Order: sequence, then structure tokens, then C-alpha cells
Amino acid sequence: MQNIKYFFILLALTAMLSSCQDFLDEVPKTEASPENFYKTAEHAEAAVVGAYNALQRNGVYGQNQQYLTTDIIRCANWNTQGGIGTYSFTSENTQVVAVIWREHFKGINEANSAITHIPNIDMDVDRRNTLVAEARFLRALLYFNLVRYYGDVPYMESEVNSLDNLEVPRDPAELVYNKIIADLEFGIEHLDVKGEAAAGRATVGSAKTLLAKVYLTRGSMTKRDGKGDGLSDFQAAATLAGEVITDGGYQLCEYFPDAFIVENKNNDEIIFDVQFKSGGLNEGNYIGMHMGLQGPPALGGSWGNIISTQYFHTIYEPTDLVRQEWTSCHVRVQGNGTLRTDYAEMFWESWKIGKFRRYPVRNPDFVFSDHDIHWPVLRYSEVFLIYAEALNEVNNGPTDEVFAALNELRKRARNVNGDGTREYLHEDYLPRDLTYDANILPDISSLDFPDYESMKEYIMLERARELGGECKRWFDLVRWGKLVENIKFIATYTPPGRTRPEDQWATTANNVSDHHMLLPIPISEMNANPALEQNPGY
Repeated sequence: MQNIKYFFILLALTAMLSSCQDFLDEVPKTEASPENFYKTAEHAEAAVVGAYNALQRNGVYGQNQQYLTTDIIRCANWNTQGGIGTYSFTSENTQVVAVIWREHFKGINEANSAITHIPNIDMDVDRRNTLVAEARFLRALLYFNLVRYYGDVPYMESEVNSLDNLEVPRDPAELVYNKIIADLEFGIEHLDVKGEAAAGRATVGSAKTLLAKVYLTRGSMTKRDGKGDGLSDFQAAATLAGEVITDGGYQLCEYFPDAFIVENKNNDEIIFDVQFKSGGLNEGNYIGMHMGLQGPPALGGSWGNIISTQYFHTIYEPTDLVRQEWTSCHVRVQGNGTLRTDYAEMFWESWKIGKFRRYPVRNPDFVFSDHDIHWPVLRYSEVFLIYAEALNEVNNGPTDEVFAALNELRKRARNVNGDGTREYLHEDYLPRDLTYDANILPDISSLDFPDYESMKEYIMLERARELGGECKRWFDLVRWGKLVENIKFIATYTPPGRTRPEDQWATTANNVSDHHMLLPIPISEMNANPALEQNPGY
């Protein structure tokens, strides 16, 4: 019980103590409480800033989510994070499972603190509603993650600031989804639009996109579990995604890598991201150290803790060089600071997830453990994918609107930098010298994908090609009911260009089972809260 007491004390205090300096100067930490903390508009602003900080934590968007092995991403063999990489983890896993649970609920409590107390502050009503809407967006996002990771979870409607009545059971996932939807609908009504909100803050477009994703997910799982056709949810997803597209506030970066590089942060493709900041402020991140181009960190290399499967590299079309090489590449930063790019297909060197690379190092103050790069939670490219998938479900096959959306992504992939070679791409030269190559990824049509099944398969692969490395694949495979099938498939599949199936994959394929479509409830939480019941299979 000591652990749970410490946890809830920390939950109650963090929301009151983790805000901007002006706020803390006004109310001494030793006197901080909801009664003397939430008094002014400045307090309200600072409370919401503190709630956003939850997203930076390791168990949220810091680093732990990156370890979930799928058919396209895997933990390095030398560090499987307590069995996460080989599907041998249990409820006792403290490296990933417990941290995700704990730090999501910690963030939810911080959001709940703002949601509870800001409405009582005498301030501009519109601004007050916007701040509450931001906190409710954050709560919705955190619960959306939790309900997908663990299924039924305790739904906390208000902040926890007491040690009484802490034995709370899990609420049905259906209830949690309804609460998430209500929070996001409030956000659509009260959030600022893009251009009015500061970078990193939730907007109407953020709420619509996340809500579209929620509906798509719920519809997929309803259909997966044979509980219905999910059509109403798919239609809602298509409608919301269509509104984001027609609103015109977002656009794809001309060059695929420019959606991710430090020099182009806060670009118009980003709908919502987690802001990180270097400079010794404890606001930087390790993202590019786990994923990236393996090699000496000071020269822009990564540790290579999270790598690409060999299969991932083979699912791209032959001309899709920019996306393929930027995301899943066979290169390494060498000791002299140059790149080696001439590895043969079957060479033992591991394939990298290069999307959040730190190479080349352009900043003389570069500190590899304190990186500036933001984490993209929602990109405009995903809106096109949500729209296309939802419409394919609604219409039981592709329509002109489906092809138009998907062809936007193909069109963007035709822009190459410099001479268009993989060597030039990996050197990532600035300023850009872009050329449009019409021979790359020509438009697709009903001649290529004439029916529901062929289009669904294309979208499943296209989500991997476009979003791979952004920690979305595990969620996708789970909602489609494809997690076990796809992981077992690559254990025996030899793709074109290779002479054998995935190296060292048998253990993972043999271990994965249907119960892995949910994570276990951490044993530490089960011990502290007897009202919790474990997920089947653990």
C-alpha cells in the first residue's frame, strides 16, 4: 500500500507544483493546494501548461511506447525491455508496462485538476472554456492511449487529492470511449483554430483529427470482434477527417523528410505534436537515440535500441525511394562522422528506423541526450489515411474520394532532393533543391484496386509506409485483429530481394498470442488496488 500512497500523493501534488515560474512565485510550494492555487487567470494558464508537460514523460510520448514490437519495428536483440521485444513480458514488466500505466494516469490527474478548478476562476469566459477544452483534449488523448493499451481501465472524472476510496475497479471500454468522445466534442466547440493557438497547443483541427481516429478505432474493433459492422463510427470518422481536409488549415510538406527534421519544426503538416526543447532545460528528449542512424552519438548516430525489421524495408514500391530510405534504411554513422550506405541487402548490419535521425549534426551546441526534435502525435498525412480507410468501409470498396486522398501522399513522395539518389538523401542537404519526378508512384485508381479487400490491404501497407516509426503500427494491427497473424507471417516469409526470412524472429513469432492484443495490468497496481482484475492470458 505504501507505493499506491506515494503515487496518489504525487498525482495530487504534481498538478499543483509543475507549472510556470510566475505561478510558483505567487504561491509558495509549501502552501500549494487547490484552495490557494487556482485563483487567477494566470493560475489557469499555468495549470494547463503543467498538464501539457505530462506528454513528455517516458511512459507517454517520451520513449517507452517505442518499444512495442510489430511486423515493422523491433527491439534490438540485446535489449528486449523485459520481454516486450519477444512477447515474453508479464504483468511484472517494469520497463514499459508499468511506466505507461503510471505516467498516463499521472497526466490524467493533472488534466483533471485543471478541468475541476479552472471553471471556478473569475476570468474571461471564452478563454476559460478554451483552457478547459485543452485539458479535456489532453485527458481524451491519454485515455485513448490507455483504453487501447489495456482495454477496460478506471475512469477518473476528477482529480485525486485524497487517499480515501482508492480501490477503484476498471470501467468498461465502452464507457471510456464515450467519455473520450464527449471531451473531444467539447474541444471542437471551444478550442482555438490553427493560427490562433501557440505551437504545441490543441486546436479544433487536433480535436477533429483525434476524434476521427477514435471513431475509426472503435469501428474497427466492433467489426473485428463481430459485434456489428461499425458503419456509424466509420461514417463519423470519414466526416470529421473530411472536414479537416476541406478546412484548408493544413498541408503536406513538399518533401517527406521535412515533416520531421529539427530545422522545420511546427510545420503545417503537424496537427498536434509533443514539444521538446534542448538547452539544458530538462525539456529535451532521447527519441533519436533509440531510433536513428546507428553510430557514435556525438556525430549524430543512435544507440539502435529500436530498429526496423528487414521485412519493413521490402513493403515499399520500387520507386518509393524517399519514404523508404528515410524511414527504413541500411546505413550507419561511422567513426569519422561519414555515412556508410553501401551495405548489401543480406549484410548483417541492422536496418534502422531513420525518421528521427540526428544526422547530420548542424548545431555546434548539439547534445545527444537533450534533443530538440518534437514528437508528431497527429500529422495531416494521417488524416488522408483515416479518410480513405473509413470511406472504404462505409462504401464497401474504394470511391473516387478514396483514391484522391491516397494519391495526395503518392504525389508528395515524387519530390526528391538534389540528384534524388539515396546517398544524397541521407546526407540531408540544406537548402532543399527539390525536383518533381512524375515517374515516382504514379496515381492509383480502380484499375489497380477494384474492390474492398484489395483497397483495405493497400491501406494497411500504406499506413506502415507513411507512418512507420511513429508508434502507430501496434495499435493498427490490434484494431484490425492482425497482430498475431502479421508477426507470425514474417517468421516464414522470404520477401523479394532476400534469401531467407527475418533473422532471429522465431522466438517472437512463437511467443505472440491473441492475449497480447492488450497489455497486462501491472502487478504493482493489482497489489495496491484489489478492485482491479487482470486481462486474460496474463
